[in-house]
Amino acid sequence: MGMQSKITTRAVCLILFFYLLFVGAGSVAASVIMDKQAAPLDSGEADVADEAIAKHDPTPSVVLLERVRKNARQQAAAAAFSLGIMAIEQKDFTTAELLVQESLQLQPSNPEYLYVAASLAFNRGAFAEAEAYQLRSLELTKAELGTQDIRTASLMDDLGTIYLAQQHYDQAERTWRESLSIREQILGNTHPSIAPRLKDLAGLVMHDGRFDETEQLLKRLIHILEADTGPDRMDIATAQHILADFYVSRHRKNEADELYRRVLADWKAAPTQKRLLIAARLYELGNEYLSQLRLEEARPQFELVLGLLENDFGADHLYVRGARTALIKLKSEQEEHSGNNTVDPVGDRELHSRFSQHREVM
Repeated sequence: MGMQSKITTRAVCLILFFYLLFVGAGSVAASVIMDKQAAPLDSGEADVADEAIAKHDPTPSVVLLERVRKNARQQAAAAAFSLGIMAIEQKDFTTAELLVQESLQLQPSNPEYLYVAASLAFNRGAFAEAEAYQLRSLELTKAELGTQDIRTASLMDDLGTIYLAQQHYDQAERTWRESLSIREQILGNTHPSIAPRLKDLAGLVMHDGRFDETEQLLKRLIHILEADTGPDRMDIATAQHILADFYVSRHRKNEADELYRRVLADWKAAPTQKRLLIAARLYELGNEYLSQLRLEEARPQFELVLGLLENDFGADHLYVRGARTALIKLKSEQEEHSGNNTVDPVGDRELHSRFSQHREVM
């Protein structure tokens, strides 16, 4: 009788295992299509499951049932997430959000799922929602990897961007400074990955009217890029352009003009399509400054457009004609507003135009 009981128990367990495996496979057919098999429960998750089950003094079949259920949830979440990533690649963000939300319902403490949910929320302008997802992802990542990890710093970079979008400037600055500190400790003070953070921080402190610190951050940015960049000097030229615009805003014309000359020489060496793209961005930036009556800062943008395009494309090129017209308008505006072009701490609108549009030129 004892032997029969053992055989029966074993048979039940095997039948249950293959039945649940078949059911689980059906529920995650999408993962087969994606050819992406999720990993089984890690030892920590398994221990938690065992502890929960042990409280009820389960039979072996109940233990097996709970393990298979948990694996099925994990696989289903991975399948939904993979399909969500495919939807993002196809720019079907509505479907992507539904799929990522499904994966989060199945695994609410997955940092990767939370990060993508934050990105999708940010993409549709739901910044508070994006912040909540990003904070949770960061919290879980810190718990797993610690604070001194590049992946932690990267999540903080994005969190700072979310704060900036909500005009939470103090929080953005604190977050970016912490991210910068992590990178400096791990990679050193001159690693090229530090450069984007320096530019972002320069925009924030400029917005706050801390002009000496702005200059130092931009000079450090240029120094790092010069030490790292090879023959392609586009990033250096863009950083110098930002510093030159800053000098104009501070009435330091001679220093600005010297930098503009270097910038123009580097940009003229770029391929034709790249030069046209740079000219388009400069033209847009110049008109942005002009609309704000920041006349001295608008002028060099249009002059750079002419320097980039006029000799090779002629006076009838769209951007060349536009730049000439803008310079005439600018002169008229200067005469009308003579004596009123004051320099104040940079406003929200210009903060984004100056640093976001420069980022696009890069």
